[in-house]
Amino acid sequence: MDIRLIRAVLGAELRIAPGRALMARVVSLNPAGRGSLSIAGALIDAKLPPGVEAGQELRLTVRHVSPEQLVLGLSDQHAPPPAAAPAAPLPGGGTVQVTERDARSHAAGKSADRHSLAIVYNAPALGPVDLRFDLDPTSLRVTAVLRAGEPAERARAHATELTGALSEALGRPVKVDITARREPLDVYA
Repeated sequence: MDIRLIRAVLGAELRIAPGRALMARVVSLNPAGRGSLSIAGALIDAKLPPGVEAGQELRLTVRHVSPEQLVLGLSDQHAPPPAAAPAAPLPGGGTVQVTERDARSHAAGKSADRHSLAIVYNAPALGPVDLRFDLDPTSLRVTAVLRAGEPAERARAHATELTGALSEALGRPVKVDITARREPLDVYA
């Protein structure tokens, strides 16, 4: 799902973070597993899991948020929330925590492996850095979200150097995206 559309519908001030629950209704569904969801009255195109039907009400949980995409999963209201991986301490301070690990095969003429890894690196000098790595047989995409201001500017200043080093080490094209984190505004009445 396009995170920009969700934020436009729900409001930019609404904090959309992993673990947040949303309600949706399945409006349409095609045999390929794509369809439309109604979230807060807006139609959102989405890839839908097997077993859902048009007209069904879904309780969804935010699984991952990136600057370009929002990943939602079906909530099991009776199951406890999944335990987060513990943060591992690093030499020199800071911690690293895996927040998502995914490996899946896609059939497009022939099988191609695609792997995703999302981590949070809590850096002593930069604060929390959300990193997402999307690797397929032909390329790597790295998305980094840092605190606005100096941390994001420092990362942008070194993005070209990082892109070159990764591309040389992997022998494939690499794209590095740096985004400044927008701190949410939680308002309760």
